[in-house]
Amino acid sequence: MTEDNRIRYKPQTFAAPDGTEMVILKAADYVRLKRLSREEDEDIADALKALAEIRDGAGTMPGEVLNRILDEGLTPLAAWRRYRNLSQAALAHRAGLSQVWISRIERGGGYGSRETRRKLAAALDAPLWALEDE
Repeated sequence: MTEDNRIRYKPQTFAAPDGTEMVILKAADYVRLKRLSREEDEDIADALKALAEIRDGAGTMPGEVLNRILDEGLTPLAAWRRYRNLSQAALAHRAGLSQVWISRIERGGGYGSRETRRKLAAALDAPLWALEDE
């Protein structure tokens, strides 16, 4: 579907017998909205979990990691990896990813999907939020 077709399409609206305003839309639009809603729910759950960890004192960043980010200019992923004394290959193996992808993320050449960041955080025993701003 082109952008032009999306602009011309207007969902139909009608009132249900109880007065509730209803909308009829294309099935593809419904599927897309449902997927976006699930992603938003996951983001909210991740944020609430991070807030709880911060409140509980868990999931904080060690000073050594922060110093490597600020003083050495490392990405958060590289700083955590070095803090855990892991090679890129060892981290890739633990996270089930390729060493090439780890290297690319560390160089700032990509962020990886949310699932990739989750795998990396688990492999590094680091809070997910600490890898979000790469």
